[in-house]
Amino acid sequence: MRTESLPVLIVGQGLAGTLLAWELERAGRGFQLVDAGHAGSASRVGAGLVNPVTGERWVAAPDWAEKSAASRAVFREIEAAWGARLVTELRIRREWRDEAEAAMVRAKVGRGELAPWIRSGGLEPGAAWIEGAWRVDLPGLIAAGRARWAARGVLREGRMDADEAAAWPGPVVWCVGAAEMRLPELRPVGGETLELRIEAGEGWREDVVRHDGVWILPTGAGHAWAGASFVRDETEREMRREALRASVRRQLADIVWRETGILAGRRMTSTNRVPRSGWLPGREGCEGAFNGLGSKGALLGPALAREWVGRLAGVA
Repeated sequence: MRTESLPVLIVGQGLAGTLLAWELERAGRGFQLVDAGHAGSASRVGAGLVNPVTGERWVAAPDWAEKSAASRAVFREIEAAWGARLVTELRIRREWRDEAEAAMVRAKVGRGELAPWIRSGGLEPGAAWIEGAWRVDLPGLIAAGRARWAARGVLREGRMDADEAAAWPGPVVWCVGAAEMRLPELRPVGGETLELRIEAGEGWREDVVRHDGVWILPTGAGHAWAGASFVRDETEREMRREALRASVRRQLADIVWRETGILAGRRMTSTNRVPRSGWLPGREGCEGAFNGLGSKGALLGPALAREWVGRLAGVA
């Protein structure tokens, strides 16, 4: 049975569902969104930060520049179409923990391994400046998409159960994060982010992320997020929060700030932290999943969503 003319049912309108709906809209393919809201979702705590140098070993992926440019172009395209400001260009001031880490970073910079993101001129006694980072305002993206598709009558608020999905005449793609356990290789991870209000301080910059293992991300108009902690159970929740607060106190020693809230949510992740995108086993052409985007969702999500357009145009 050919499925090109049948509407696609997208369950969940977080980052994955929003990007998939956008690509289908661009392709002229009909779709229906069903979303139960984001009270406990990854979208509440997702920084949307795209960073060229990551991990404890300060690694720059060889193909990062190409992936970053392609993903940023998609979000810029959405900005233009929706009239919403979503992308912010950033620099990251990342501190090292000790002299051994500092020596490792200096050696990598000396060999040119981190160019053009970190150059010798970007090294300080206690930190390195990372150029070329950017951020997508995930809450803003999702809210704008929600308003757009609700106004067009293609978004329904509420939950979708398996029986209702099975009765859908076209393909179904589950983009529900931790709300629906359809992929056994994924597991939910809890996360928390502190909301901050910056009161005063000449050293505060809206285009600079501070990072010492905990990132402090400007979110505009004197607000910031600090995160993220990963909480496995309630016994460590307060301990993780205090670790975030201790890092903020140290990194913002020159800034007057106050904590205004705590964002909490859950996301799906795999052991190798690779997103899961494709048809469910035995359900090819009928039912699939787009999940587990994790911390690199803003970087990897646009290309994966575009792959779905070709996949949904196939033959079941």
